Amino acid sequence: MKNFYLYKDHVEIVKNDGNIFTIHFNEHSGKVYYRFKIGTLSKVKHPGIYIGKDAYGVGYFLHNNYHFGKAHITTATEFIKGMPLYIYNEKCSNSPLKVIEIGLNEIQRGEKYKPITYNCQTFTNTACHNKRKSGDAEKWAGGILLGGFALLVLGAAFGGGKGK
Repeated sequence: MKNFYLYKDHVEIVKNDGNIFTIHFNEHSGKVYYRFKIGTLSKVKHPGIYIGKDAYGVGYFLHNNYHFGKAHITTATEFIKGMPLYIYNEKCSNSPLKVIEIGLNEIQRGEKYKPITYNCQTFTNTACHNKRKSGDAEKWAGGILLGGFALLVLGAAFGGGKGK
C-alpha cells in the first residue's frame, strides 16, 4: 500500500502500482474480530480489524500475520480461513474510523511481525486502545517464567545436595 485517503463512509487505498481501490464502511467497520489460530494446541486468538466491502461485495480485514511478515490488508476469506469468526466483546477506546486510520498507518509504517513484541494482538490493541500489548504473548511469557522458576526451586530442593 502506497497511501490511503480516509473518508467517513469509505477509504481509498492507493496500491504500490498506483491503482486505487475503494472499501466502503458499514456497521461492522472498525470492529475487532478474531478466529482461533490454526495449528496450535492452545486457543490463541488471531484478531483482525474489519474494514468493509468493495463494490463487488468482497470484505476486507487489517491484520498482522507471520506468513505475510507484517501488517497488511487481506480479504475476509483469507483472514477467516474457513474458521468460525467471533467479535471481541471489549469496546475499543477509539472510534471505528480512528481504529481503521491507526491500522492503516501501522501498515504504512511497515514494521516486521515479531511473535512477542509485534504480533496480531499487538497490532489490533494499538489501533483499538493505543496500547501496544499482546495478552496471549504476556500469558505465554509469564508461563515460561513461572515454569523456569518452578524448575529452579525444584532443582534446589532435590538436587542441592549433589556434588558435596
